[in-house]
Amino acid sequence: MIGGGLLAAIGIVVLVSGVVPVKASSGHWPITSWLLDFASDRSIAFHARDVDVPDLERSEFLTLGAATYDSNCRFCHGAPGRQQPPVARGMTPTPPLLRDNISQMEDRELFYIIKHGIKFAGMPAWPSQKRDDEIWPVVAFLRESTNMSYHEYLDRVVAELPEDTREIARCVACHGAQDGVRESERIPVLQGLNRDYLIASLRAYRSGERASGVMMPVAHRMSDEDIAAFASYYADAKPTPPATTEDVDESSVELGQRLATQGDRKRKIPSCVDCHAMKGSPKRGDYPVLAGQPKWYLRNQLELFAKKNRGGAKATLMYPIADKLSKSERDALASYFANVPSDD
Repeated sequence: MIGGGLLAAIGIVVLVSGVVPVKASSGHWPITSWLLDFASDRSIAFHARDVDVPDLERSEFLTLGAATYDSNCRFCHGAPGRQQPPVARGMTPTPPLLRDNISQMEDRELFYIIKHGIKFAGMPAWPSQKRDDEIWPVVAFLRESTNMSYHEYLDRVVAELPEDTREIARCVACHGAQDGVRESERIPVLQGLNRDYLIASLRAYRSGERASGVMMPVAHRMSDEDIAAFASYYADAKPTPPATTEDVDESSVELGQRLATQGDRKRKIPSCVDCHAMKGSPKRGDYPVLAGQPKWYLRNQLELFAKKNRGGAKATLMYPIADKLSKSERDALASYFANVPSDD
């Protein structure tokens, strides 16, 4: 009893005195590093065991995952084919150089780490816990990055643009330039969208009102002038024709067309075209054009609305509508709008 009290007293004295160094420059003691690594590995393996892994063998994942990694992760973990950034090497513990560690982890474990972060390691959680769909492209990219050269990496994240549009380069990596070239159904078509809607969307991301671990960090770095330049760049572009990688189910498209143009009066579901006009601009500048958007993106947005996870300036208008739609109806609406030209 006396011994225990003496040890506790010594511990308190050591703690209060400040004699134990907390400087990052000296690193952890070997036993501390071992304990933290062991506890972290066991915890991740346990909590990630029930994570369902989707099909990651999709080329569209790589560009989106690379651009997201470049924005959110590169400043600590470095780029493929390059050394770790010097500031990151001064952290304790030092962020792992991913090409040396990825092969030791399962996809579900990578997902869990990216989503939730790691305590006592400087590894942050994903900026939005509501957007699991944004994390899987990063996992897919990490798998491919171990054999990727620096130049191959740059090809996916750097866009060649005229001098007067260089501030748009980070956007073009995912959304394409004004000619509309893009590689993922998960990315919305911005070309030809209303300028007011684009500005409102970026401001919602910047304030955190609209949840996205991809777009919130990008918008946070943008000034009002940057947002205005971005909106003008894409609003002035010609809308691109619809492009879907899925086979078209005509019956589903017909159901989507009926809901989009007529709604369902018995269930108090208004028609989509009441607000999202099919020809020309929508009735309000802060409503987006849906025609010609990728099917996966539209379906996912409706699912986010149904779960009340989407956010944005007009999100509360969509929550009760999307909540009344069945999964097949959301899919039908997405199929219909994805196969209608935006200038129809």
